[in-house]
Amino acid sequence: MGMYEEYKEIPAALLARLLERPRDSAWVDGLLFEEHRWGAAASRSTLADDDLRARFTWPHLAFSTEQRRRLGSYDCGKYPDPDWFAHFLFAADTAERIDLTGALSDDFDERNAAWKKLVAVPVEVAHHSAYREGDQEYGFGTDVPGYGISGYRTAEDLAAVWGKIERVLAKYPELAGRVVEQFEAEIRYYHGCVARGSVDLSVCW
Repeated sequence: MGMYEEYKEIPAALLARLLERPRDSAWVDGLLFEEHRWGAAASRSTLADDDLRARFTWPHLAFSTEQRRRLGSYDCGKYPDPDWFAHFLFAADTAERIDLTGALSDDFDERNAAWKKLVAVPVEVAHHSAYREGDQEYGFGTDVPGYGISGYRTAEDLAAVWGKIERVLAKYPELAGRVVEQFEAEIRYYHGCVARGSVDLSVCW
């Protein structure tokens, strides 16, 4: 039985407050949750609509006013299912072009076989623990049932992922439509985070 992992976008200022008392469950839960659900501070951007409109300029996807305002979340699926997106990021920095035809297939088995041939080790995504005690790293304290918050990523970490997305699309322009179709959820999530200057939390449930 696996666990479900999720990234949850939050404002950088909110993360700074969480890091003031990361072990204090009451503090963490009070900042993040309202009645065991993500609260307003973790759900809505405080940027003005005109500012948001100016930031969401990527030409391949449209974002409504509500989508620009709402802080995103990205469901990573059930661990240890294949992480197609981590494999996809591998294509950003290969020395030569690789054949991504099978890797972008709608067929699960074909896609899995293609990625196994292309990628020995998927791209590792940055992760920061909330605090350390000696050699041990810990996440944020929380008493909300069913949730664990193992750490966070910075705005720079998220911008690095977005940079890889853009490099793949620049390298394989003929596949741009297929890439956006297959990875729309991921692309929307990372573009939203970068456009809003956000950070995110690593959540499991």
